[in-house]
Amino acid sequence: MIIADAFLWLHLPKTGGTSMNRLFRERALPGVAVDPDDTPQKHDSIALRESRGPWRAGQRRRVITARPLHRWLISDWQHKRRHMNLPDLPFDPVRSGLFYSLRLGGTWVAADWWLQYFDLDEGVTALRLEHLQDDLNRLLLPLLPAGTAPFAPPPRENSKPESITAFESTFHQDDLARMAIVNPRWSAWERQLYSDDLGRVRWVI
Repeated sequence: MIIADAFLWLHLPKTGGTSMNRLFRERALPGVAVDPDDTPQKHDSIALRESRGPWRAGQRRRVITARPLHRWLISDWQHKRRHMNLPDLPFDPVRSGLFYSLRLGGTWVAADWWLQYFDLDEGVTALRLEHLQDDLNRLLLPLLPAGTAPFAPPPRENSKPESITAFESTFHQDDLARMAIVNPRWSAWERQLYSDDLGRVRWVI
């Protein structure tokens, strides 16, 4: 989580979180705190963070980074195979819109679980990972101290877009349709977000 005076950024895994953290650490802006990269608490929801102590989100604007469902599923699967000692993790459940959750004890879960966990609704501003520089400057820069320099293209840590492209090319229309059925919330979010020039989710579910 990144917590500023006017906003807080929720760290949905595999949506450029390491790059976001680095951007804000390098700027060292007053009133902005960034969770360490090596703590699981960086993925806290607001409810979980508030349950741990006196801190309250208050009226800060909620911000999250998003990416298309099928790319998120591939990235999450790749990360667990490469970095979480699960080299034999099967790919077939990914084709059905599921991710492997260690947090929930080692089980396959619909990706919609994360949107429920973060209580995503119309009050959350979404930054599109594929358009991160533009969305940062349009949606987040106005919330930072006056005179803050615009954002340059962010670094892409832990990113292997060529391998994601190779895997997504193997998806059939039936796979994509099944992902959407299993994850109606994420699918609706994605359709609205990537067709909305304002870059803000208009929640209809």
